[in-house]
Amino acid sequence: MRVSARSDVGLVREVNQDAFCHKLLGETGDVRLCAVADGIGGYRAGEVASRLALEALAEELEKAVRAGGPLDRALADAMNVANQKIVRHGLSDPECLGMGTTVTSALISGDRAYIGHVGDSRAYLFRGGRVVQLTRDHSLVAELVRNGNLTEEQAERHPQRNVLTQAFGSDLRVKADVTSVPLEDGDLLLLCTDGLTRSVSVAEIEEVLSGAEDLDEACDRLVAMANERGGYDNVTVLIAGPVRVRGGPA
Repeated sequence: MRVSARSDVGLVREVNQDAFCHKLLGETGDVRLCAVADGIGGYRAGEVASRLALEALAEELEKAVRAGGPLDRALADAMNVANQKIVRHGLSDPECLGMGTTVTSALISGDRAYIGHVGDSRAYLFRGGRVVQLTRDHSLVAELVRNGNLTEEQAERHPQRNVLTQAFGSDLRVKADVTSVPLEDGDLLLLCTDGLTRSVSVAEIEEVLSGAEDLDEACDRLVAMANERGGYDNVTVLIAGPVRVRGGPA
């Protein structure tokens, strides 16, 4: 398995508050962590939140993988601990008061990926030329769409489309969505912040992933497309794959 990632400040913002990580975990390195985060807060606070969240997540998962046990439980626990560290850091540093971040992560082992998610960054599975969204946005407009009160088209233009219903840093208790998905040969996992999904459609993502020569080209093209549409936000894209499940761990 290969991993490629790009994070770009865009054309409007002065600071990139996004972050990403990919790391092999455990003594044998047969568990892989991939994650993206989109910081929320003042001029530098969002940047601090996204970086600290991913550092804490990786640290907790390294300990959990070495200790053994179910990976879905390890991911849920690590997401909670990372959130608590963000809350406490915000309370201890006046410049970071109120900071927060989204976090979307994939813990990949063998033929299965465990997805942990808080906020509106997303995880997608690309298989057979099609993209399937693996996460549900924790946002006001997403809840309204799921409840039938808004259409997808109305949600895209809604004045409160940036309002999150969950994020790291908002409360000591956060309920991360943790799910798992079986992997097949040739699958790709795409993690991204909303700087991509607010500018580039699922159909366009499918086209890029189907036509790119390699993962680096796919990341470059997706980031470029977001910037061509105005670059109004930071954009981060991480692609892992192609998955190979025969003969052992990914």
